[in-house]
Amino acid sequence: MRTSILSELVNKFDIDLTIKSIAPFGTGHINDTYLVKTSPTEAPDYMLQRKNHKIFKNVPGMMGNIVLATNHIRSLLTSAGEKEVDRKVMTYFPSKDGQMFVNDDEGNYWTLFLFIADCRVVENIQKPEQAYSAARAFGHFQKQLADLPGDKLIETIPNFHNGISRLNDFKSAISKDAAGRVSDNKQLIDKILNRSNEMTAIQRGLDDKSIPLRITHNDTKINNILFDQDSNTLCIIDLDTVMPGSALYDFGDAIRTLGNKAPEDEPDLTKVAFNQEIYDAFARGYLSEAKTFLTPAEIDHLAFSCRYMAWEQAMRFLTDYLNDDIYYKTDYPGHNLVRTKAQIRYLEVLEENKGVMEAIVRENSSEI
Repeated sequence: MRTSILSELVNKFDIDLTIKSIAPFGTGHINDTYLVKTSPTEAPDYMLQRKNHKIFKNVPGMMGNIVLATNHIRSLLTSAGEKEVDRKVMTYFPSKDGQMFVNDDEGNYWTLFLFIADCRVVENIQKPEQAYSAARAFGHFQKQLADLPGDKLIETIPNFHNGISRLNDFKSAISKDAAGRVSDNKQLIDKILNRSNEMTAIQRGLDDKSIPLRITHNDTKINNILFDQDSNTLCIIDLDTVMPGSALYDFGDAIRTLGNKAPEDEPDLTKVAFNQEIYDAFARGYLSEAKTFLTPAEIDHLAFSCRYMAWEQAMRFLTDYLNDDIYYKTDYPGHNLVRTKAQIRYLEVLEENKGVMEAIVRENSSEI
């Protein structure tokens, strides 16, 4: 996009700055992000980002979530006497008409936030110490938002981890059999359906309020954490998916990937194995922050949440395969089927390690 158009967008925000340059930034696959450098050199720089409204269909609501969450964290940091607040929480700026976004001539949504300098991201966890730091950062993020009621935010992606809703979608795909693939995959279908009563426990808990509704990040990858140059945690970023849900989802989804020694689409199922060392480090890091606010019901379901997320993802992959591969991008015919088999095998591996996973949670939450 031409710099002149990007400059016009930046100037629609209610902030006084002098633009030096605007250039693409990062490698994100969902949003388009640009680094806005300013003059003089010591002035702060900014990030201009186009939100993908085909995925996030309610951008105003999404930005409302982000502002509520970041303002809440900012207030906590300020009250605690934090001297570098702008490095410990993301800072978004309103437009001149008071919205938290501006629209271009094509109806796209653009946001502006402060660029946090002298920081770095880690793309992949290679060792337990990184898993511990990442888990502690996400646990601290949840802790900061623990007293902000979840029902104040909207669901940016409705029913994102709702196991009952996902199960209904799966049953609908079986009934329609759009690609004629049901008869060849009865065994996989049964493995998902036979676990459905157990696996919808978290959603039933949310529905009857025995499990509290909290504000969750929903994308607990280590590259959504900013670190300073000394590897200290600064803040959590990529807040587009921050919405109401269960704290269990963030923990379980992290282990769905980190706790598996194989990729989620590994065709050789003998390579699918549980990484206990990483799980142990992640559980210790997460609970070092989260055990101060999690309820006994949440603690009881923490290890289970890892199995749930593997079950949910297997069901989503198989739903898409039965629907003729209309949602996930695939690299080859049958890719979603390979993904399904790998996730189901990982679920079985987690079931085999249920006892040790629960013991690690108990050991690290003993102060509750």
